[in-house]
Amino acid sequence: MSKVVILGCGNVGSDVARYVAEEVPAAKILVADYNIEAAEKLANEIGAQAVQFNATIPDDVKRVLNGADIVFNGVGPFHRFALPIIQQAIASGVNYVDINDDYDVAFELINTDKFDKAAKEAGVTVIFGAGSTPGLTNVLARWGVNQLDKAESINITWGCSFAPNLSVAVVDHMFHCLVGDVPQFIDGKHQNVPAWSGEKSIELQGPFGTKTFCFSGHAEPVTLPKYIPGLKNVTVRSTFFQEEGNKIYKQIIDLGLAGNGKLSKSGVSPRAFIAEFLNSEAGIETLSVDLGSDPGGAIFRVEIEGDLDGSQTQIMYEVQLMTDDGKDPTSLCGANVVLDVLAGKVTQSGVFSPEAVIEPESFVTRIMSKLGGKLYRKVTKLDELY
Repeated sequence: MSKVVILGCGNVGSDVARYVAEEVPAAKILVADYNIEAAEKLANEIGAQAVQFNATIPDDVKRVLNGADIVFNGVGPFHRFALPIIQQAIASGVNYVDINDDYDVAFELINTDKFDKAAKEAGVTVIFGAGSTPGLTNVLARWGVNQLDKAESINITWGCSFAPNLSVAVVDHMFHCLVGDVPQFIDGKHQNVPAWSGEKSIELQGPFGTKTFCFSGHAEPVTLPKYIPGLKNVTVRSTFFQEEGNKIYKQIIDLGLAGNGKLSKSGVSPRAFIAEFLNSEAGIETLSVDLGSDPGGAIFRVEIEGDLDGSQTQIMYEVQLMTDDGKDPTSLCGANVVLDVLAGKVTQSGVFSPEAVIEPESFVTRIMSKLGGKLYRKVTKLDELY
């Protein structure tokens, strides 16, 4: 039986361990974290083993990966930790899965061949960005593309109810993708555009109504043109459902408090401080917003446009999750990619984003059956009459 290592016992890593433990004997699972108390608590819950490690020390990562068949990396933010751990996994001959959602990591992984070449030589499968967005969105995009004769554009939007305490790592990531210029794939080439630009109002399905989305930095515009040749456009837009939440983030950014450079006296960056503050009792009390009549939850929407039987066609998928559904799509997707590799459903060696190696229909069906949310599909054909 395969040995599975889970790096990071935060919300996502812990849930991945729980999902994997439903199908893998817990004795074969090793959970690792710098906080040994957190690792031991999770290990005791699911019957796994626990170990302390420091993600900043390569030899420590190597020690934890020794003898593993696959590792799930949940140590964020990924723009700091993904590449070193991927390098060590390849060097150790260990298959690798993460939920990386940082575009610069995706660029580094696929715009040079060193990682892919090393993984192929080592016989290792590396799947990055296997969460909800990117991840589930990529697989939905592939599913739509497979139903068209030719795909030209993929436009992704995601949104959620505002809460200041999204976890320190998630807040760090949010600023990473909402500060400065962010990559989109427009007119057949990668272009950097200002975050918060490209406003687009979209009428969502069900109870969420019409929301306005703006460009943000995620990995889909980097990976989808790579693994689905022939695309002309791939964009990502996002929003908080409550406009006051968007204003809070914009104000923090405008004040320079989302910067990542460490201050000389304190040794702490403004972003690190703000991420901690937003997750503190004071931050939650000060910056929580009134959700009003809006339902609490999140949406992931993927629009695939192209040609089908000679007609311009759009296939739209929209995933809706209500807050009281209680399950995190990111960890569920990551865990199922781990299980797919263990089950031999993915056997290719090299570096991949999910749309390159995951069979979409069975994967999406499995995720939605466990998630408890709703998945809408709409097909629109534009017929030329004259």
